[in-house]
Formats: sequence, C-alpha cells, structure tokens
Amino acid sequence: MKYMENEKLNNISSELSEAVLKDSHRVIHGRLEAYTMKRAGTDKKYAHALGQKYIAEIEDMQEELAATVMRKRRRRSNSESFLTTSRNKIIDTSTSPSLNKKSKSSHFEESGAPTSNNSTTRSRSRSFDCTLDSISPNTTLGDFSEISTRKLMTDLILTLNASFPDYDFSNIKPNQFQKLKMVDVRKNIRQHLSEFASQRSSPNFLEELWTAVNEVIDLKESTVYSFDYEFTEDDDSANNSLWNFHYFFVNKSIRRIVFFTCSERISEELMIGSQRSQEEVDDNTERVEYYGRDSLLSPVDDVDWDPGDNIAGGMSLEVTIGG
Repeated sequence: MKYMENEKLNNISSELSEAVLKDSHRVIHGRLEAYTMKRAGTDKKYAHALGQKYIAEIEDMQEELAATVMRKRRRRSNSESFLTTSRNKIIDTSTSPSLNKKSKSSHFEESGAPTSNNSTTRSRSRSFDCTLDSISPNTTLGDFSEISTRKLMTDLILTLNASFPDYDFSNIKPNQFQKLKMVDVRKNIRQHLSEFASQRSSPNFLEELWTAVNEVIDLKESTVYSFDYEFTEDDDSANNSLWNFHYFFVNKSIRRIVFFTCSERISEELMIGSQRSQEEVDDNTERVEYYGRDSLLSPVDDVDWDPGDNIAGGMSLEVTIGG
C-alpha cells in the first residue's frame, strides 16, 4: 500500500490530533489517511504469505465440515437402522396367533401408517443431509473461498499495517470486518464528532471533512467497512477510551482506500493538572479566610510596651486604638 499525501486530509487530521474538548478531561484523537491499493515489493511478499495462510485455514475449515457431515450421516444411518428394526418387530408381532393383536395389526397395515411413517423419516433425514458443495466459508466480508474476498481482506490488513506500524494484524479474523451502509456510518461520525465540531471557529467542520474524503475516494462509488479491534491492555489511551471507530472507504474502480480512525478518551494528565489547580485554589482560599474582614477594618498600632526596654527578643503587642 502506498500512502497518498493530501493537504486537506492532513489539515483535518491535525485538528483531530489530541484535541481537548472544552471544560472536560476528554481528548479527541483521529486521523484521516488515503492509500493506493497498488502493492510494492514487500507488500507482495506479505500478501502472498497471507494468501497461503488463508488457503490453509480454508482447508482446515473444509476438513472440519467434512467431519461434521460424516457425523451427521452416521447419526442418520443409525436412526434409520433403529426405525427399520422397530418396524420389523411390529410386523413380527402382528403375525402372532392372538386374535386381538392380529386385528390391530390388520388395521395398522390397512391404514398405511408404517409406510407413511417411514416416508416421513426419510424426508426428515434428507433435510439434515448436507454436502461440502452446499457449504461455503462465508464471512462478514463475503465468501472467503473466493479470491476477491481474500484480496480485499489482504488490502485492509496492509492498510492497517501502514497506519499502525507498531502493531501486527496478520492474525485478525475476517469477521472482525463488517460491511456497513454509508448513511449509518455518516450518522455515527456526526454523533461522535458534533461536540468537537461545535467548538471550532468554523461551524462547517463535518461538511469540510466529507468534502475532502469525497474528493479523494468518490463516496458514491465506494463501499465502507468497519473494523472491530481491541488494543492491548498496556495501551493507556485504549484503557481510557470512551468510544472509537475505524472505517475503511474502499473504491475498487480507482484502487484507493481512505482510512478514518478516531477515538475519545479521558486524559489522566488533564485530570491530575486539574486536581493540582483546584488544590492551589483551595489553599489560597484558606489563607484569605484566615485574615477576617473585621480584623482588617480595625486600626492597629504595633508598639513596644516599654520603649525604654527595647531589648532584643522583646515581645510586641497589638493595641487597638479608639476602642
């Protein structure tokens, strides 16, 4: 994947980078980045390795499905054998000399119940019958047995690796991605960023954002996917995260991807700084209250009790005048 330099996207990313919401300890951090889907040399090697890994996983999936089918067939065969044995016992019992039993058996055969029951059993067995041809490894990205789905998965992983070079996304699962409706994505972004947008000097932040994205990707021709990922516990920003989203806007016709990642978290540094400021205010308030209003308004003359005995260490007394 090749990073595409775009001034408008860079400006939006700068505004969303460590943006403190007013009168709070909450911080917005987001990035908007554009990539071409053209693969470089290292990307080709990585994509090939991922492709081999996907094929091995599909083969394991197919083997597991085959084992499941065999278990279902054995259960069906055992069930049919049990029903056949039970039916034969009923027929044998109906041929006994007992008149009552013979009468019941005759009525049983004439009604055709055994035949009907057997037919129902076979129909039910067929409903549980399945073959590998009827099962495909479907995921939220599509049928993973198709090369186009695996290629899309690889492109999304390559984008993540380029955007988060400190992380390894080779072991994520296809179902961590989900195809979404564009209208739902725009609604979710507006909901999370409306407070931030209202605090900017320009009131059209969201409109500017979508205009910049559309100029790069052409939203009408694009498909959007979300990515669900839990960061490691030693990532402080993730531990204090209030919400986050990761969206991929994919336009296969022009082979471009716009990646929009954004989160809101509580800043411990801001909380500590706020507590220190509050403590300083409290200390100042206590010092001011120590000097009461009445003592400040009363005139005081500080003199020695005996001017002639002004020796070092002599005690000074406060004398109120005009009391």
